[in-house]
Amino acid sequence: MDGLMQLPEDFTSQPLGLIALTGLDIKYNAIHRSIWDSFTVNRRPDRVPLHFKLLSGDHEYRKPKSKRSTYEWYIPKGVVKIDWMQKHVNEIPSVLVIFYDLDWNDPQWKEKQVECVSRVEIARSSLQGRNTKIAVVLTQTAAPLPPGEDMVAADRAATLCTACELSSKALFVLPHNPDHLYGYIIRLENAFYELSQAYYHGECRRVKSRKELLNKQKHEVLIVRHQFKIAFFCELRQDRTSALKHYKLAYSNLKELEPNYRNMLETKLCASYFNYKICRLCFLDGSPVDAIAQFRSHIDYFKKKSGYAELAFIDAAWMSHQYSIFGDLFDEAVKNGLDAIQTQHPGFYYQHAAYCAITRKQLCRELCQAAAMFPVQNTSETTKYVNYYGQRVWNQGYHTEASDADFEKAGILAVQTEELKVDHSYIIIQLFSKAVSQFKKYKSSRMRRHLMIKMAEEYYHAKDYNKALALLDRVAPDYRSEKWWELLTAVLKLWLKCAYLLADVQNYITVCIELLSKHCTTDNNNKSIIQKNLVNIIEGKQPNPENDLSPSAAEEASKLWMQKFALIKAPVSAFDIDVSQLISFVECKIGFSATSFAADVPVTINVYLRSTAPLPMYFYKLSLKFNIEEYDNFCNITNEDTDNGKDLVLIPNEMKCITFKFVPRADDVGESLECKSASLQLGDESSYNVVLAWNCSDSVVATPSTIILPITNHSETLCFDQIQPKLIAKFTSRKSLICLKLQHEPPALVNEYYLVKLIIQNDEQSEISDVSLGIGFSQNQDMSQPANTWLCIDKISDSTIHSKSIKDIHISNIMPGEGVSKLLFIKCQTHGQRVILVKIAYKVKIDVDGKVTECKCKQTDSITIETVIPFETVIDTVTTELNKIETLCAKEPYLLMARLKCTSPWPVTILNTTFNLINQFESVDASALSQLSNVSLLKGEEATECFVIKYNGSIEKLKLNIGRLRINWKRSEQEYEQPEVESEVVLPTVLIDTSPIYIVIDKPAYGCLRAALPVTFELHNRTNLVQEVEINIDPCESFMFTGLKQVNLRILPSDIHALRYVMYPLATGYVTLPRLKLNLPRYQSSDSQGKATIAAQILVKPSSRKTRTDSIIDDAIQC
Repeated sequence: MDGLMQLPEDFTSQPLGLIALTGLDIKYNAIHRSIWDSFTVNRRPDRVPLHFKLLSGDHEYRKPKSKRSTYEWYIPKGVVKIDWMQKHVNEIPSVLVIFYDLDWNDPQWKEKQVECVSRVEIARSSLQGRNTKIAVVLTQTAAPLPPGEDMVAADRAATLCTACELSSKALFVLPHNPDHLYGYIIRLENAFYELSQAYYHGECRRVKSRKELLNKQKHEVLIVRHQFKIAFFCELRQDRTSALKHYKLAYSNLKELEPNYRNMLETKLCASYFNYKICRLCFLDGSPVDAIAQFRSHIDYFKKKSGYAELAFIDAAWMSHQYSIFGDLFDEAVKNGLDAIQTQHPGFYYQHAAYCAITRKQLCRELCQAAAMFPVQNTSETTKYVNYYGQRVWNQGYHTEASDADFEKAGILAVQTEELKVDHSYIIIQLFSKAVSQFKKYKSSRMRRHLMIKMAEEYYHAKDYNKALALLDRVAPDYRSEKWWELLTAVLKLWLKCAYLLADVQNYITVCIELLSKHCTTDNNNKSIIQKNLVNIIEGKQPNPENDLSPSAAEEASKLWMQKFALIKAPVSAFDIDVSQLISFVECKIGFSATSFAADVPVTINVYLRSTAPLPMYFYKLSLKFNIEEYDNFCNITNEDTDNGKDLVLIPNEMKCITFKFVPRADDVGESLECKSASLQLGDESSYNVVLAWNCSDSVVATPSTIILPITNHSETLCFDQIQPKLIAKFTSRKSLICLKLQHEPPALVNEYYLVKLIIQNDEQSEISDVSLGIGFSQNQDMSQPANTWLCIDKISDSTIHSKSIKDIHISNIMPGEGVSKLLFIKCQTHGQRVILVKIAYKVKIDVDGKVTECKCKQTDSITIETVIPFETVIDTVTTELNKIETLCAKEPYLLMARLKCTSPWPVTILNTTFNLINQFESVDASALSQLSNVSLLKGEEATECFVIKYNGSIEKLKLNIGRLRINWKRSEQEYEQPEVESEVVLPTVLIDTSPIYIVIDKPAYGCLRAALPVTFELHNRTNLVQEVEINIDPCESFMFTGLKQVNLRILPSDIHALRYVMYPLATGYVTLPRLKLNLPRYQSSDSQGKATIAAQILVKPSSRKTRTDSIIDDAIQC
C-alpha cells in the first residue's frame, strides 16, 4: 500500500530523448564494441542529454493505435496511463540509427548497397505509423578525404540516399580511427540530438492538433491528458519553460474536474505528479518562491478532498507523501546551491509529513478493525493499480459507477488488510529523523529536541524501548539545564514506562528519583505511587505497572521483573547515581562551620538534607569524601550507628542537619580540605541498593557564603534555601604562644656585619620540642637587595661561606618560661632597605577534646633594616698648585685629593687607607703612609688625604682610570668584637697627554704688599730635539715686574733654561701672577702642544713693617 503512493520512477528521473542503435555487433566485433562504449560509457554533463539503446535489426516496436478522426463519443477511462511515459522513454525511439560497414571503394559496393537498403526498409516497416527519424551511419576503415576531393564518395552517397529514401542529412560516415573516434562520436551525437529535437517537436504539434478537436465541456479528462503529454514531450526536448507552462495547464485543468469519492484517489495522484513536476522545474529554474507557493496552494486545495470514508487513511498517507516528496525536492535544491533559512527549510516539511503519517496510523487503527478480524488472504491483485494511475480492479473508469457493490466492498477490505501490514512507526521515525537532521543543520535546537521526543514516542509505540531511552537520555539534560519542568516531566514519564517495560532497574530508579522532586509537575498521588514502587524495588519486590500500559505489555514486563529479582544474590552491589546532574527529590548541602581551622580546634562539617517526596524516606548510610582520603573514615554514619535509626529518616519538606567532628592531623597544617562528594545510600546489600552521589563542582565551591552555617541543628530557624555551600576549609597552624624579640640598633652600614639579637621566650604551658629557626628575606621587596646581602648566625664566618638564607637551625627543647637567644649578623653590600623574615617552628603536645595531640606551631616576625653608606667620598686630581685638572701630562707630578665625609650616625674609625694604582701610574713618594690612619669621625665630619702620583706609561693620548682607594674602617664603639670593614672607592678617570716643554715655577709661599717677590720659570726640554721657544709675559695690574717681557731662545735636548723675574705686588689676597705664554714654532705636533699659557697664583699679605727691598733686589740680581 505504501509503495503505491510513491512517485513512479518515470516521474522522478530526468526524461531523455531515446536513440535506438542497430547494426552493432558488440559481442564479436571489437570496432562495434568501441563505438558503443564511446556512446554510453562515462557520459559527462557537458554532452548532449540523450539516452542510447542497442536493439537488433529485427526488433518489434509497439504498434500505434488507430487514429481517431473525432472524439465526439469517446469516453476516457482515466487521466494518465501507467505505461505511457515508459513507452516513450524506453520503447519508441525518437531516432533509429542503422550502422553498416561500407567503404566508398568497397569492391562489393552494389551487393552491400542492396543489403543496406533492405535494412532501412525493414526498420521503416517496423516503425510504420510512427514519426521516428531514421539515420544511416556507414562505418569505414579508410581515412576520409577532404570534402569536395573524393568525387566517387559523393556520387555513391547520393545514390545510397536515393535508394534508402533518406535525406542527405540522415546519412553519416564514421571512420574508425582510435585517436579521433571520440570526436567523431561527439559530432554524431549532436546530429542525432537535432533529429531527436525535430521528432519531439513534431509529436508536440501532433498532440496539440488532436487537442484542438476536444470539447471542454465533454472532454475535460482528455484535455488534462493532452496537456500532460505536451509537457512531457517538451521535457524530452529539454524545453523546461514550455514544459513548466503545460504542466501548470494540466494541473489547472485537473482542478476543474469534479471527481467523486470513487475517483478521488486518481485525481489526487495525478495532481501530486503534476505538482512534483511543477515544483521540480521551479527549483531547477531558480524560483524557489514559486515552488513553495505552488506546493502550499496544492496542499490547501486537496487537503479538503477525500475519497472512500472507509479508506480515509489513504488521504492521510497521500498528504504525508506530499510533504515528504517536497521536502526531498527542497533538500536537493539546497544541495545544488539554494540558500535556505532557519524559518524555511526542508525540516518543516518532513515534520508535517511525520504528523500526517501519525494521523494515518490512527485512522488505520480506527478503520481497519474489520480487516484485522477477517483479513483478505490474496491482496496483491486487488490493491495494485491497473491501466491508469489511481485505478484498481474494483474501481476502473473515471466517470463510471461501481458495477459490483460486493466486489467494491471486498476491494476496500483488501486495501485495509494491506494497510495493516504497513510499519507505520518505521515511516514516522524515518520522517522525524530527516526533520531532526535538518533542524540540527539550521541550528534550531529546541525544535530538534521536540522532534526527538516524538521519535522516542514512536519507538515506544513500536516497542523498541532501548532506542526510545537513548533519545530521551539525549533530550533530558537540555530540559534540566533550561528548567522546562513540564516538558521534563513528560519526558520522565515516558522514560519510566520504557524502563519498566524493559525491567531496567537502574534507569527505573533514576527516573523515580527525578519524578519525586519538587520540580516535576506530577500530582502527589502519582508521586506516592512512584515512591512506593521505588521502595518496592529497594526491598526486592516487583513494582506496580503504570496505569496506561496495555495488559499484554504489563504482563510481559512483569515476567521480566520476576526474572530480574530471581537472580538477586546477596550481597548486591550498589547502583551509583550522580544526582548532581539530576533533579533529585533529596537535596543536599554541605558546609564547614568556618573557612579555616587551627590545629587545636576540632573540624566541624554540617550536612543538610531535605526530601521533597510525599512520604517519609528511610536511608541506610551517609558518607562524605574529601581530597585527603584519611578523613573519609571520620564522616560515615549508618542506621546502626544512630539512636533508634532515626537520624537518616527524611520527613517530607523538613530539613535535617547531620554534624561530623574530627581533629585535623598535624601533618596537614597548611593544606586545604575540600569535600569532593557526598553519598546517601538507599537500601542495604540484601537487595537492590542505590547510592545517591553529589559531586561538588567548582561552580558550587565558588558560591559566596552569605550566612554562617551553625554547628548544631536548628532546622526551625534556618531555611534550607538560604544555606550557601562552603566546601573548602584550610588547616592553619595553632597560634604560637612563644615570644620572639628582635633587638637591633638601626641603621646598618654598608659592608659591616650588622648585629641583630634574637630572643625566644617559651610562654607555652608545656615543653616545646623540635624547635627550628629559619631566616630569609621577604618576597615583597626589590629582589636585587637580597642578592647583595649575606647572613650568618652566632658567629661571623668567612665571606666565602656566607649564605643568603638560613634554614633549619635546630634549637634544643625549651621548658616553659625559659628562653634562648641567638646572634644574627647581616652584611649588606649595597645601601637601601631590606625586610628580614624570622620564622620559628616547633612542636607542642596539647589536649584537644580530651585527646592529647602533638601540634606544629609556627611564628613569623620581620624586621626592616635600613642600610646607609658610611662615607661620602670625593676624589679630585689637582696640580702642585692645587688647581683641579682632568688632563694629566706624562712624567709630571700631580696630587690626588680624597675627601671623606662621615655619613654614619655612629662614630667611625678609619684604620687605614691605601691607593691601589694601575701599572701606568706610580707614587712619587713610595714610603708615604696613610694620613688618616686611626682617625675617628663623627657624623658630618670630614677628613682629607693627599697622595702624589705621576704617569710613567707610554706617551699617547688616552683615557685611564687611576685605580681604587681602599678604606679599612670599623665602628668606634662595638658591643661584640667584629672584623674591620673594607670599602673601596673608584679613583677618577683622566685623560693622558704629552708636553715637549715642562715648566716649573719657583716662587715663595707668599709675598708682601709692595715688597720685592722673586719668581723663576724653569723650562725643561723633554724631547730629543732642539726646541725654539717664543716667550711673552702679559702685563698685569696686580704686579710690576722686572725682566725680559719678550724673548726668543733655543733649548738643547734634555736641557733646562731659567727665566728670573722680580715681581712687585700691588694688591693683596690670592693674586694671579703675570701670564707666561710659550710658542714652539718648530714643534711638529698639534697646536695644543705647540702653545701654552702659564698662570699661577700667590698669596700677597699686607705689609706691616718696612722691608728691606733693596737687599732683596740685590740678592735676586746676584742670583
